[in-house]
Amino acid sequence: MVTATDIVLDDNDDITFVNGDFAVGESLTQEVSLILRASQGEWKSDPLIGANLIQLINSNVDDTKLKTRVKLHLQRDGKDYNAIKDFINLKRVTQ
Repeated sequence: MVTATDIVLDDNDDITFVNGDFAVGESLTQEVSLILRASQGEWKSDPLIGANLIQLINSNVDDTKLKTRVKLHLQRDGKDYNAIKDFINLKRVTQ
């Protein structure tokens, strides 16, 4: 499993502090989450990244297109979908 280390965010995507300094720790799942929730144009460093899954999941896009979008955007950031796919839940919630 690939690991990543960066500044750790809390459940509200706010920076976490420890003893007055940024908390640093494992960040792979948080990075994946940010990429999948972001819309294209939100990241100045790469305006094309952002799978916009929140909007997609609520649309009528099929699961194959949804999975393709996830793979594409994770690959754009250098993430290996096959290495982390077990941590990604693309199930739609029905009400």
